[in-house]
Amino acid sequence: MDRIRLFATGLICFCAGGLYGWSALIAPLQAAFDVSTAQTGLVFSIAIVCFTLSVTTAPHLLQQTAPLRRLAIFASGGALSIVLASMAPNYLLFLASFSAGFGTFSGAIYISSLGVAAQSASPLQSTPFMVAAFGVGGAVFGPAWRLLEVTELGIAMLWPLAIALALSALLAWCISQSGVTVASPIATATKTVRPVHGTTLFLIWLIFAFGSFGGLMILGLAAKMLETAHASVALSSVTLAGIALGNTLGRISVAGFTKIMRPITSVFIALSAGGVGIILTRLDASSAALAAGMCLIAAGYGVLASAIPSLTRAIYGAAMFQRRFALIFSAWGVAGFFAPWITGAIFDATGSFDLAVCLALGATVFTALAAMALDLRLRHLS
Repeated sequence: MDRIRLFATGLICFCAGGLYGWSALIAPLQAAFDVSTAQTGLVFSIAIVCFTLSVTTAPHLLQQTAPLRRLAIFASGGALSIVLASMAPNYLLFLASFSAGFGTFSGAIYISSLGVAAQSASPLQSTPFMVAAFGVGGAVFGPAWRLLEVTELGIAMLWPLAIALALSALLAWCISQSGVTVASPIATATKTVRPVHGTTLFLIWLIFAFGSFGGLMILGLAAKMLETAHASVALSSVTLAGIALGNTLGRISVAGFTKIMRPITSVFIALSAGGVGIILTRLDASSAALAAGMCLIAAGYGVLASAIPSLTRAIYGAAMFQRRFALIFSAWGVAGFFAPWITGAIFDATGSFDLAVCLALGATVFTALAAMALDLRLRHLS
């Protein structure tokens, strides 16, 4: 029964990850409403803000409702938002439906899905897979929407995502009605450390914020960096695919890491991969070295994206996971806002990404120091 619950949850999380396939909708949106590139960028910026705010607030909503029913409700809201966006007669209504609506429900689905994984029989393996499912959603729906451009459906190409969300919501609701209950957090919790002070939470926050800088920089501006390095179209395409694959495999890999090592060790693996990738981009001016480095940075970012919720679950246990991770996730929101913006501003001012890459390396070193401090604290508390 636990696997059935996780399958239904993962399916909803996968659909919610369609938010990250947004870039494929830029051309149809411009064709539909004749908006500028800046206005299309605003769609995703607002969606990310709503997503982050939702992650921090959703754990406090519908607390007396069974987890799968909560997910079904959030997925239904997401499906309705997508339908309204696909039928929006103007840009502002699309912004309200897709960015505010779907962005909010996507965040609620993400944190709720991680909560279900955290209460499963194998939380340290289920949580990374749930994080990966969300990432794969963006990797699947983005290309799918790109292929649908030839059909001239315009923003109506959002309908497949709405249908998938609605069907996954129905599945989750039916499973919740079948008598499948949630295992007790106390019964499923592994040995945990429960710090009395907020220092541990703050250290995890710092690790997530500064450790994400390089990955978010690459994910947000990879195409521009490759263009600046005069990479060929073929190499750019392979690199972008490698970045997506590295990010996804990095997320999944934590499920294996947690079986043989402490969760904090996954953080060090993530920082090592990211750090080597950053250095590699500076060792050689060739676009090939840049491409390889970018793929490594993306892989390290993927590991960190799964390592942080796994670490949070191991420290705080199932009962406190959602609320603690909701606070920690705000670090990603801060990094997600500043990293691409600072990188772009540096390029506009200098015509180069060199200084931004140096900042990313500095952020990685700082994160490693914070991770060492957290490791020492956890050893002391245990």
